[in-house]
Amino acid sequence: MTAKEKLIKARAALVLDEPFFGSLVLRLELKEDSSCETLWVDGSTLGFSPSFVDSVSMDVLKGCLCHEVLHCALTHHARRGSRDSRRWNIAADYAVNPIIKDKFSLPDGILFDPGFAELSVEDIYSRLPDDKGGDRSQGDSGAGGGSSDEGSQAEDDSGRGPDADPGGCGEVRDAGSGDEGAASGEADFSQAEADWKVAVAQAAQQARAFGRLPAGVERLVDEVINPRVDWRAILRRFMDTAAKSDYSWVPPNRRHVYAGLYLPSCRNSELGPVVVAVDTSGSIGDEMLGRVAAELSAIFQDARAEVHVLYCDAKIQAVEYFPAGDFPSKLNAKGGGGTDFRPVFDWIEGSGVIPSCIIYFSDLEGEFPDADPGFPVLWVVDGKAQRVPPFGEVLEVLGE
Repeated sequence: MTAKEKLIKARAALVLDEPFFGSLVLRLELKEDSSCETLWVDGSTLGFSPSFVDSVSMDVLKGCLCHEVLHCALTHHARRGSRDSRRWNIAADYAVNPIIKDKFSLPDGILFDPGFAELSVEDIYSRLPDDKGGDRSQGDSGAGGGSSDEGSQAEDDSGRGPDADPGGCGEVRDAGSGDEGAASGEADFSQAEADWKVAVAQAAQQARAFGRLPAGVERLVDEVINPRVDWRAILRRFMDTAAKSDYSWVPPNRRHVYAGLYLPSCRNSELGPVVVAVDTSGSIGDEMLGRVAAELSAIFQDARAEVHVLYCDAKIQAVEYFPAGDFPSKLNAKGGGGTDFRPVFDWIEGSGVIPSCIIYFSDLEGEFPDADPGFPVLWVVDGKAQRVPPFGEVLEVLGE
């Protein structure tokens, strides 16, 4: 029996015994890929190493198929953005394995930590140590240990490389990473997410008809179909909107060439100076400030943005400047007293800094400027906002 025949047999067994997983696996085109370590998915293709398929038992192979298709069901192939691909694969494995660990056989040494069981892949990613953690030799012991710099350097932007599968069950690559459009940066990730949301709903309906939808998967289905909006996605969308896009006719936009339309493509997005203001009156919790600062650090690192940090209560208490790529993952808010937002905007006006946007941490209880400053403002609130600001957008960071 060839490796592909073995895969087809494992897939057929899932269709009969686990219709939810089986119907989803049927959506993926099988593709032999001797260059990969184990398996990989990108939302449309299931790549496989013949030597890996031959080396594992049928039960483990079925478990790995479920592992891979859950990456697609949870749209891990469409949500990485500019995050490090190896670290993203580690976080994605920590998100997937608790769902199937007790139901299916998986290879030895999988990445599993019960502390990550209820977290999103983005949240797990942000909590991994700076060395990207999750060395496979750690097995079930959690997220510690293992430097990944060498493997990370060998990968391309889709996560492909000799060390692209740190969890040993199969990797997840960016949507459509095998086709020309995605390789040129034109993959439609929004459509990839939407397609799999529909597929998950249909698979769940089919499994319910047979009375074979596991309880743990029922919760997963609800989260996929009715997702809670992640504050990180809102934050990154705000920053993407604030960035200045540079368009070029060389190369043209590949998405429209087939129709005979030659339009410019986005060459890069540049984020100008950013002002981060922190209300030091005591209204912002250290835990929330730390989580958002860590996410901002990753965004600013990717965008190479210079950042001015202002600490303010009723007046400016301190100002820090961080060159491009040097924004810290932790901010130390010190101060006290009342809250007045006007000094921050007065400082911007008097400094000569023209910000691409301002991010202001506060509970919104204070004196606002009389007029809109004329540039994007994001008010970051710890919990539910109790007040609507006269301008700008509000981001509520709820407890996790």
